Amino acid sequence: MKYYKREEYLSKVRGFYNDTETIKVITGIRRCGKSSLLETIIEELKDNNVKEKDIIYIKLDKRPYKNINTPEALEEVIDSFIKDDNFKYIFLDEIQNVKKCEP
Repeated sequence: MKYYKREEYLSKVRGFYNDTETIKVITGIRRCGKSSLLETIIEELKDNNVKEKDIIYIKLDKRPYKNINTPEALEEVIDSFIKDDNFKYIFLDEIQNVKKCEP
């Protein structure tokens, strides 16, 4: 699915696409488009030749991930996606559903 590119927000995060030292957090009120922004960023990464296998997108409010509620369980799921030593982009949507991971 193609999303409307919210250029104002994308321009603020593009500089961080290759920053491997910092965890980036997108916050906002409910239903303001955070998930859509994540998916737009993923589309841009793919358009810039990042392979799909190097993008991990976990929606913690959807099956089969909605029952993940500890950092340890989340780490196991993330590890299950990693099959090589390539750099991975990890997107966690609804991270507040994991206890002790609330911002």
